[in-house]
Amino acid sequence: MATGPAITVDVDGRTEKPGGRPAVRGGLALGLPVLAWMGFFFAVPYFMLFLQSFWTPTAFGVDHTWTIDNYKEVFGASSLVGDIYIPTLLRSIKVGALVTLFSTLLAFPVAYMLAFKVRRTRNRMLLYTLVVVPLWASYLLRAYAWKVILGQHGLFSSVLDTLGLSGTFLSDLLYSEAAVVIAMTHIFTPFMILSIYAVLERLPHNLIEASKDLGVSSFATFRKIVLPLSLPGVVAGATFTMGLSSGDFVAPMLVGGESDVMIANQIYSQFGATNNWPLGSAIAFVLLAFVAVLVWISTAAEKREQI
Repeated sequence: MATGPAITVDVDGRTEKPGGRPAVRGGLALGLPVLAWMGFFFAVPYFMLFLQSFWTPTAFGVDHTWTIDNYKEVFGASSLVGDIYIPTLLRSIKVGALVTLFSTLLAFPVAYMLAFKVRRTRNRMLLYTLVVVPLWASYLLRAYAWKVILGQHGLFSSVLDTLGLSGTFLSDLLYSEAAVVIAMTHIFTPFMILSIYAVLERLPHNLIEASKDLGVSSFATFRKIVLPLSLPGVVAGATFTMGLSSGDFVAPMLVGGESDVMIANQIYSQFGATNNWPLGSAIAFVLLAFVAVLVWISTAAEKREQI
């Protein structure tokens, strides 16, 4: 009786193909094009941007003389502009935190309903489609839509007129920090829903059923079982939302005011009108460092939850 070539398994669990080659090498070979693509289009530009942050700006371009004055200016240690970038960064972090908080509060009930309350597959797919459909529209279009809605003759203004609130502070919502938070909450909530739902969907339903059989209330079941097990999804969604919203550029430009400039707008100004690329690179890397710390904290928290 003919037999095929033997397949051996190492002690560490790796499968070897005939000839003694580990199968993992095939996966590595398949991943090399992706790694090369990401290295060329992400790592190299970031490295060049990092080098540029230490160069000296001149009236006609950039001098490759090394200096740390750009970072001094970012942190307010320079006597040229004073302390303006750190307050802007803190404002961006505050806006990002508010967007993350409101997105989580809005997303969790929807994700919970998708995972546990909607029984029929057809209804679940319909609700899931309603969550995903906004992502098909352009980000710029969604941000601009809020400018129209909150505008002087927009839908929000018409509702205020109907309720007799046209002369209140709500009439000046456009071009404010509140408008930025509202617009970005709408934009990033679908990502938060998908992150939380991806975790809730995999929760073993028998744990919840066993809790109910033991007479535990629905609220206690949610607090002691569902909420702790859903934290990885919440952390992943919060990291994604916080990182993108704190560095957002489009929404603050369209619906924010002059006093509500965020750090991404400062970076755009340095690379554009001011033509100070080294300073813009330094500001960008300060923001990147904040996002890197945020990702590290969320990853550490997720590993701790798994332990």
